[in-house]
Amino acid sequence: MAFIASKLHMKLSESKFSFSQRMLSFFEMVEVSSVAELSAIPLQKITCFKGFKTKCRQELIAFIEFEGIAGLFEGYRTWKEQQ
Repeated sequence: MAFIASKLHMKLSESKFSFSQRMLSFFEMVEVSSVAELSAIPLQKITCFKGFKTKCRQELIAFIEFEGIAGLFEGYRTWKEQQ
């Protein structure tokens, strides 16, 4: 559990995950710089943001899986399985 808590306070820029320029621009547009800020946005609503398309969704899923932080995102499993 301490592992997940430490990930919550991690800045997105500290991740070893290689974000695309598209995703970095999206984070900048919605003013998100940490995992805590990102996980505060309901996944069902994140797809409503302008610029968040299929590629960003796939990349966000890859990031969440890479960092092992699915537990920080309410409804992640269901959202992941939706088209």
